[in-house]
Amino acid sequence: MADDDILWMPVPSGSVQYGALYGAEAAGDLLIDAALWQQMVNQQYRLLSAVDRWIEGLERAHEDRTAAGIKAGEAVRARADQALLASIGRPERAGRASAGADGADDDATFAVCRRVAEAAGITLTEPPKSGPVNDRVSPVERIATGSRIRTRAVRLAGRWWRTNTGPLVGHWAKSGAPVALLWRRGRYEAVNPASGLRIRIGENQAEELEPRAVMFYRPLPERPVTAWLLLRFSLRGTAPDVRHLAIGGLVTVALGALVPIATGQVLGVYVPTAEKSLIVQVALAVMIAGIVSAAFMLLQNLTVLRLEGRMESMLQPAVWDRLLRLPTRFFTERSTGELASAAMGVSAVRRLMSGIGPVALQAGTVGGMNLVLLLCYSVPLALAAIAMLVVIGAVFLGMGLWQLRWQRELVELGNKLNNQAFQTLRGLPKLRVAAAESFAYAAWAREFARSRELQQRAGRIKNLTTVLDAVCLPLCSLTMFMLLAGPARGSMSAGEFLTFNTSVTMLLTSVTQLSGVLVSAAAALPMFEQIKPVFDEAPEVRGAGAQPGTLSGGIETRKLSFRYTEDGPLVLDDVSLTVRPGEFVAIVGPSGCGKSTLLRLLIGFDRPASGSVLFDGQDLAALDQAAVRRQCGVVLQNAQPLTGSILDCICGTEAFTQEEAWEAAEMAGLAEDIKRMPMGLHTMIAGGGAISGGQRQRLMIAQALVRRPRILFFDEATSALDNETQRIVIESTRRLSASRVVIAHRLSTVMDADRVIVMSDGRIVEQGAPAELLAHAGGHLHELVRRQMA
Repeated sequence: MADDDILWMPVPSGSVQYGALYGAEAAGDLLIDAALWQQMVNQQYRLLSAVDRWIEGLERAHEDRTAAGIKAGEAVRARADQALLASIGRPERAGRASAGADGADDDATFAVCRRVAEAAGITLTEPPKSGPVNDRVSPVERIATGSRIRTRAVRLAGRWWRTNTGPLVGHWAKSGAPVALLWRRGRYEAVNPASGLRIRIGENQAEELEPRAVMFYRPLPERPVTAWLLLRFSLRGTAPDVRHLAIGGLVTVALGALVPIATGQVLGVYVPTAEKSLIVQVALAVMIAGIVSAAFMLLQNLTVLRLEGRMESMLQPAVWDRLLRLPTRFFTERSTGELASAAMGVSAVRRLMSGIGPVALQAGTVGGMNLVLLLCYSVPLALAAIAMLVVIGAVFLGMGLWQLRWQRELVELGNKLNNQAFQTLRGLPKLRVAAAESFAYAAWAREFARSRELQQRAGRIKNLTTVLDAVCLPLCSLTMFMLLAGPARGSMSAGEFLTFNTSVTMLLTSVTQLSGVLVSAAAALPMFEQIKPVFDEAPEVRGAGAQPGTLSGGIETRKLSFRYTEDGPLVLDDVSLTVRPGEFVAIVGPSGCGKSTLLRLLIGFDRPASGSVLFDGQDLAALDQAAVRRQCGVVLQNAQPLTGSILDCICGTEAFTQEEAWEAAEMAGLAEDIKRMPMGLHTMIAGGGAISGGQRQRLMIAQALVRRPRILFFDEATSALDNETQRIVIESTRRLSASRVVIAHRLSTVMDADRVIVMSDGRIVEQGAPAELLAHAGGHLHELVRRQMA
């Protein structure tokens, strides 16, 4: 056989060797060789990784060339504009031909927003000139977001310019120019801050404005809030109402002084002398005074209603804003029911305190006026009356404080019952599975019975106070008669005594009212104590946070350590890692090794005990963390969508189109499921209860991808997905060229990563390419995979 001849020889089993260089083995023997299969897998991973890096390099090069071309085109256009302007004698504007109009518009918008904010008692921060710009957000919203101010869209309907709803930012319909809508002298005015021009709004002017305006909500100070500061905050801008309330109260009190004086004159002077005409005149005067007093009291009540509405509109949004700005650890230390009770408790405190003010003002002025009358008629009897009223006031105050003891326990128990009811209803499926409904009912019934007992105790004290209030008036009158018949005999005439006795009665009524006011004010203390933790906690983001600019996706941790309590064990210990822009990093490890804790530190939910987290070389602790998160897509473990339509869940509060929502659903592998639903994107879901676990995860992924962020954080975000759907999600996120930090256990997820970081006991024990780590038989990743496959 010649050297170049080809020899075909079948090998049914075993192996054969031809010479010293070539050999052959049976195909069946090859298929059962594990080492050969492992080598083939390794070669495939190396090949696919190399191809993937090559493709990503081509895509980045294409993006760089495109960006460079756009930049070069803009430079050429700018030079052409400069040459054209120079040719017509206007060279000074060439350098700002493209950006001048936008800059002027932004400056005009900020000037209008600042004028409206000043009228509302808000300090605005000028937005940075550079940084990410979201075209879906209006300039007014961008300014409000940069100053951490909540806003609300207001519809200008009907004769809106005659009702004061607070300062507004509006726009002219034709030009779209912003304008400040400020209340002045009974109607709104359109104010241009640049020119100072003021236009009184009427029907014609209202038609020239867009039917939508924006209202700014004033936030609470970033420092801890005391009760006095909260009262000052809620009363800002209400000076006219308070002034009208005080004037009305003084007029009512002055007219009320006619009653004791007229009583003494009529019964002491006019009746004995049969002065019928004077009696009729006095009666008419008292009647007219009563009508005028009733009218002023009606105006007072209307003023109080308006005052309550304004206080509510300022206070309740400010409390919710404060809640939403608190750090995440604040919510982990308290139940949802407690937080809900605290947030809504401020309304109860406001209602209680707003009713106290007018009553205290009126009772104080009436009491002061009648005290002056008593001293004018008889100083000794006035001192005796004052001593008697002090004793009565002390008794009523003691009864109120006794009632307050049970009231405090009742408020605490009521909040506990609300929290227990909320948790029971939320966990009802689990209770039903465990057949533990009876135990839940027994626990609720025990606390409810205790609350009924406390209510009965407080009710008994209230009934006793009512009885004493009814008895005090005749006792005081009897005491005055005894004093006049004894030690003070002959000190005053019958008419003077009638006036004196009427004044004592009115003074006693004022004292009992003031005692009730003090007790009511004390009853607000337990409610305020429930809200106090919200006011004492500092917001997560303060004014000193720097803007991060446009993030490229680079992430780094330096010697990161964390513990949940000051004396607790370290959950993370000296963790240092780097994520390059566009890199896919998977973090794996046994349960409790600190993976989710590391992710919470990366997104700023917790603060490290030592070390730092950096985004593009900027320390997260010094940045506006909310601005950082707006450039990230985050899907946490067991995340739940909000109640609403699927479109609302995907888009959130930003103005994404339905096409963009469909694209996000496609990237998350959810589009086909949505198409099979009767209402498509408008299908309503309630907390994820109408969809499966896998659909819920894909919905949360679509919510994270709709903004096309530069950084993605996934915490077991694909654990409920099948392999095909997971492949769609991985490919979609790869096309975004975003940095991806994924916590996962499934081998299929880990194998697609550029780098795998293995954690154990709060430390990084291994990291590298997945194929390299799997090839190491004694490695940590190899052991994790072996346990998973066992």
